[in-house]
Formats: sequence, structure tokens, C-alpha cells
Amino acid sequence: MEQAITRTKRSAAVTAIVALAGLAQGTAMAAGGHFAVDDAVLLEPGHCGPETWWTHGQGSQDLLHGGMNCRVGPVELGGAVEHARGPDGSETERNLEIKWARQVAERLSVGVDLQPTWQPHTQPRPDATRAVLLATWRLREELALHLNLGRDFVPGGPDLARHGVALEWQPAKAWTVIADRYLDQGTNFLRTGVRWIGGDAWSVDLSRAQRLSGPSASNWTLGFNYDFRAD
Repeated sequence: MEQAITRTKRSAAVTAIVALAGLAQGTAMAAGGHFAVDDAVLLEPGHCGPETWWTHGQGSQDLLHGGMNCRVGPVELGGAVEHARGPDGSETERNLEIKWARQVAERLSVGVDLQPTWQPHTQPRPDATRAVLLATWRLREELALHLNLGRDFVPGGPDLARHGVALEWQPAKAWTVIADRYLDQGTNFLRTGVRWIGGDAWSVDLSRAQRLSGPSASNWTLGFNYDFRAD
């Protein structure tokens, strides 16, 4: 069950990403959402970004995620709640997030993402803390590469490695195609999906994550993202 909870979220999968960085604006050319490999791109100053998604995996495993990040000075601060349900029961997990990124070259940005997570019965001590290095490299105006390299630090248990690479292509103004290959909770996945940008502030995602090896199941995810000015 714990694997089902973490499998589709952390949304940011693993750091050291090369991606398009501060050059991306709003919902255009920015990974994020439910995709496992995160980008080294922050929301615009004064903006907030609610995200929600539903994941259905093989074996009747379902996960519902709801969260929001806001740009506060040089960082993004956020929080989320996830509820996972499967044949063995259900679990709820909460997490906080702080994300920092900056542009270091014309087409290159780097950053770091930290996420402590809790389950209600273990508060106030985190069950795990995720640390991910981010990088974003904009290959062309419509094409970006993201790389992640990180680790889940688990008190009293073995730490778990996580890493991934994603390619993001925007063939048309309203459409983005994203493919990522990543390791999460001991399972290797290949995810492909599309994002429909319905307006200046919102978008809808649909993707398929195929298990290549490991204990977690393949899954489908449908997500909704929004961006609004909070100040």
C-alpha cells in the first residue's frame, strides 16, 4: 500500500534534471503535475498552483491526490494530501514541499526539492523525507529535457534511491507530450502522456505508467492543474 501511495505522486521523481527552467511560463512547457520527473521551474512570483489527480492501477489500486504550491520569494512552498485504496485497505498520507530553482545558463536551470511526508498515526515525526536535485535543459523552443536524481530517507529503515529522465515536447500551443523513465519505490516505470492546455491558467493531463520491473503496478492517471495569481 505504501508503494501504491508513493508510486504516482512525488511528483517530482528524482533530481539532477536538465530542463527548460525559468524560461517556462504558466502551464506551457513545464512538467510537474502528476508526472514523476519534476522540472527546475518555479511558479511566477505571487502565483499559486493547485493540482489534483486520480490514479487507477492494476489490482484495483486507486489513489486520489490534492495539493497546492505557492511562490513565496525565491522558493515554492506547498502541501498535499493523498488517499490510496486497494485490496489490502486504505491509507492517507500528507506531505509538505519546498522547491528552489534558478537559471544558471541561457537554456539551463537547476534546483532542489525537499518533501517530508507523514501518515496520521505517525505524526509529528515524518515517515520519510524526499530530497531531489533538479535540472532542466531547453533543447529548443518546443523541446525540453528534465533529469532528476534523489533519495527517500526513511527513519529506522533502508533509504530508497530515485532517479529519472523526461522529454517534453510541445508540438502545438494547446498540446504537450511528455515521456519519462524513472525509478520510484524500487519500481522502474516508463510513462507516456499528454497535456491539453485549455487556457492561460489551466490544463488537463492523461498518462499511462508501464511497470518495467519491481513490485508496483502499472497505472493510468488523469490530472487537473491550475495557476492563479494570489496577491
